[in-house]
Amino acid sequence: MENNFSKESWQYLMNAEREFDKKNYSLSMRLAQDAVSKRIEESETNFTILTNAITPYQVRKVGDNINDVLDILKERQEYDAIKIINFYTTKMGYEYFSSSIKKLSEYISNYREYPEAYFLIAKIYHIEGEFDMALTYLEKARANSFLLEIPQNENDILFLMSEIAEYKKDIPMQEKALILIARNSGDFQNEILKKAIIRTSKSTKDDNSSRFFKLYRVDAVSCVNSYNKLSHIYLDSKKYEDAYLTSAYSVLICFTHLNSLLEERESDYVYSDLKGFFRELARYPDMMKWCNDVNFWESFYNLCDIGLKCGYTRFPKDIITSLSEFCPENYWKLAASKRLKELNSLSENQ
Repeated sequence: MENNFSKESWQYLMNAEREFDKKNYSLSMRLAQDAVSKRIEESETNFTILTNAITPYQVRKVGDNINDVLDILKERQEYDAIKIINFYTTKMGYEYFSSSIKKLSEYISNYREYPEAYFLIAKIYHIEGEFDMALTYLEKARANSFLLEIPQNENDILFLMSEIAEYKKDIPMQEKALILIARNSGDFQNEILKKAIIRTSKSTKDDNSSRFFKLYRVDAVSCVNSYNKLSHIYLDSKKYEDAYLTSAYSVLICFTHLNSLLEERESDYVYSDLKGFFRELARYPDMMKWCNDVNFWESFYNLCDIGLKCGYTRFPKDIITSLSEFCPENYWKLAASKRLKELNSLSENQ
């Protein structure tokens, strides 16, 4: 947001983004580069003011605590330095700097980097087909993501990196970017959840598919595409358990999101089984469209085949049976019915 300490760079970036939206890419590039230059100037000015204010012995002797430094700066009437300290501590919080004037000073020195501008420049290079240059700026944006005004925007940087890597057929780079997105959701590193999902998937209890969705939730809707793509990467490389887990996460993320929407729209709705869930889902065209947009049905369908490759038996068949009986999307209902017949035929011939 606009402030006295990064006003010009911010204004240049806003203008650059407006020109980008109007597809004036050359002008947008020039303005974004100007934003980077202004950001450097602003950072250097703020860093110099603060350094000059805290260097004298009378200030250094009070120690590293920000509040103690502020007290002595007030006595010395170092008002510009006080404004700078107050701006950044209000923006980030004292805890971010561990109440250390040294850490705050280092942060201001690093503030010369402008990840939002780097990302915009990368998008322009991407549009122009300059993928290596785009990746260079994406790496700079990613390396300085701790400076993002909106931390969640790191995923946008990583998504574009993964898209370029996919185009260049650089699977290791694509996988790395997608894993970083997945990790940002929090649940990807939850080993307890992973083990529980596998344990339930191996179970031979009746109607495990409905029970599965009673047990687990993953609230990370912004990461669903990364899990879909990771599942395909792992499936192609025959890492079946990894493919299964990422596919399961994708399905659980979609289910969690959709189930929450149903609870918001229907005061008496409570999930009990997949039949009821699918029935209610069919009432809302916007939710059905979203399911197709994020490949919910395909991921659901894939749980069966990938699960079978992992050696699971009952759960994959329950999944495909539920889809064949209750799926409100006719294409995937028919596909599931066909797959179920094939599985039943195989069982009869064994």
